[in-house]
Amino acid sequence: MNQHFRRTLLTASILSAVFTTQVSALDNDSVAQPADPQPRVEQAQDSIQPTPAKDSSKQTVQLQNVTVTAMRREEQIQTVPMGITSLDPVQIQREQVATLNDLKISTPNLVIMPNPGGGGSGLTVFMRGIGQDQNNFTADQGVALYVNDVLIPRQNGAMLDLYDVERVEVLRGPQGTLYGRNATGGAIRYVTRKPDGKDKLTLDTKLGNLGRADARVRFGTRLGSIDISGAVMTLNRDGYMRNVLDGRKINDSKKLGAITTLATSLGDNTYASLSLDYLKDDSGPNVNTPVHLDDKGKLLPDWGSFYNTRVDVPGTWGLKQGGAVLHTDTDFGWVSLRNIFQWRFSDYDTISPGVKAATASTPFQSSSDNRQWQYGYEAQLASQMEGPFSWVGGFFWFHEANSAVNNAANIFTNGLEQYQSQQTNALALYWQGTYTVTDRLSLITGARYSWEQKRFLSVTLNRDKTTKFTWNPQRIWTNPDWKVGINYDFTPKVMGYATITTGFKSGGYNGAAQSLPAATTVAPEKLLAYEIGLKGSIWDDRGRIAVDYYRYDYSAMQLSSIDNAGILKLANTTGALVQGVEMDAQFQLTSQWQMGVGFGTISGEYKDYAPEYKATYYGHGLKNAPKYKWHMSTTYIHPLETADLVFSAQLMQTDIIYHNVALSRVIMTPVYLDANARVAYEPQSKRWSLALWGKNLTNNHVATTGFDIPGLGTRTIWPTPPRTYGLDFTYNFF
Repeated sequence: MNQHFRRTLLTASILSAVFTTQVSALDNDSVAQPADPQPRVEQAQDSIQPTPAKDSSKQTVQLQNVTVTAMRREEQIQTVPMGITSLDPVQIQREQVATLNDLKISTPNLVIMPNPGGGGSGLTVFMRGIGQDQNNFTADQGVALYVNDVLIPRQNGAMLDLYDVERVEVLRGPQGTLYGRNATGGAIRYVTRKPDGKDKLTLDTKLGNLGRADARVRFGTRLGSIDISGAVMTLNRDGYMRNVLDGRKINDSKKLGAITTLATSLGDNTYASLSLDYLKDDSGPNVNTPVHLDDKGKLLPDWGSFYNTRVDVPGTWGLKQGGAVLHTDTDFGWVSLRNIFQWRFSDYDTISPGVKAATASTPFQSSSDNRQWQYGYEAQLASQMEGPFSWVGGFFWFHEANSAVNNAANIFTNGLEQYQSQQTNALALYWQGTYTVTDRLSLITGARYSWEQKRFLSVTLNRDKTTKFTWNPQRIWTNPDWKVGINYDFTPKVMGYATITTGFKSGGYNGAAQSLPAATTVAPEKLLAYEIGLKGSIWDDRGRIAVDYYRYDYSAMQLSSIDNAGILKLANTTGALVQGVEMDAQFQLTSQWQMGVGFGTISGEYKDYAPEYKATYYGHGLKNAPKYKWHMSTTYIHPLETADLVFSAQLMQTDIIYHNVALSRVIMTPVYLDANARVAYEPQSKRWSLALWGKNLTNNHVATTGFDIPGLGTRTIWPTPPRTYGLDFTYNFF
């Protein structure tokens, strides 16, 4: 019995057990259910809970409403004219979304992976084929990440753990007229839990294989007039990579974090909240494994297993990061004002282990010491008047400082030593409004003006510590963005929309340059996006579906690459045309059974490149842009006498993901099936719960990313973690 068949059989067995249990409920559960004065399923946006009928003792089966703030005001997700996915705390728990990396299993056309340059905490995001996979601070991201409306501008430290979250929203498509910097591909919004003044204390624990031992304490209370909430977490896991030299396990995880929020009313019309967070990551360095292709083109590990490697030079990794954000919300009657004051820092040092291939004479190693801090202010005004016109406008100011030392042990500096720093200042004015023409037709307009200044300094030393070259550019970029659109309600529960939006990412510098001729300035990246979509509630509100078609005309792509000599490059050498379709749907099949399904396609081709780049781009697809991706999820609640059994499962399949411009088959992620499942015992008292869970049930060991650098003899991948399983235990003290 071959390995592929065993994996398929295992997945089918687990999921069929879940689905068979759920299907049996259809014979006993119609639209109207027997009366139950106390529904036993916790309500949280899209989680399963029947809605009581007002004129009957029976319950109507329907999906709960989902409220989002993607357009800077509270709206139902079905009225927002864009592709959007939202997860609430119940979904996050049942779908096992432990980090931002897990969002990919429930979001169309989203590619998320760890960035090895940022240790285990680096985050690379591509949405609809748009993103950035270089983690140097001179390379801005193509998908913006916001935590409580604070921009997280760098990949390092951005692989956030979800441990005190109210919801996560994934916004697909350019968001320039409502959000800050670098949202050409879209935005991910992480919103933490708000204090409500209620006394609460909850302990969450997780035990599993690979030495998994996690604990999280969530709390809430009121002191005088101040509401307080927060959480403390510790995450621990043994390594799953083995060093063949000494048999030692490496690639372990060890994190300690905390977050707290204080909130109070200031007078009759102002509400203020202050959030503080801190994370210390003492995990082992992110370790790769050398690979090669056999005569038939099959990928094989150099050291007998994809979880074996050879580390000749030990590595280190350390991250400390944190910040503070102050929100004030004031209601002036006709308009509301939100002020956001923010400050953050990040400090990380990394020396990756010297990983040696079986046929190489020298080990693969990289080393970097980095410091980052930022502060900023944003003011948002939102109309509150009755009438046909509503709008949101604001002012955005952001300052960031970065510094790094890339020493001679770094494979990408070719024995050179670099001292680098960059100061970034960004200002923007933005506005977006909706005018209701009739009770069915509304028009959307939006505009943004961006101003960005970047000052960069790079001093590169030779091996003998003499100065090879110094580069100190300074540039200012400005750009107007706009958006127009139309919404039309075909019925009270079905709406269509069409939008045209521009996107902008400011210029920058090739910070990895190893010579003065290679020290180039890249031009701004621009995008013209078209999107049409249809959203609706169907089947007496038991179903919710959203479909869309998008088309991007992408110019002056800031494309990162690595040449055969291992030189990192960032340049505007091509544009691209990207288009595709998406579908995302949820169905409340019975009062106890809910299902979700979604898919997305990406068709991308390079265009507008110079003739000398024809061999590089002609006929090639985009990197990190799989041609298709689909997902399915299901949750079934089986009521017992005093408790519920909650079955949850997820499936995802993604087409081939290429991780470099050359579309190397050595480091690509092949087509594979990902499967997760969870079974929970939840007493009606809500005092405690116990769950059995498993992730990567098919035990895939595919590449999440890698390097294929022939000139350095480097072919190496970072494999997905192996199958994991364990127990969750939650206890609510009060």
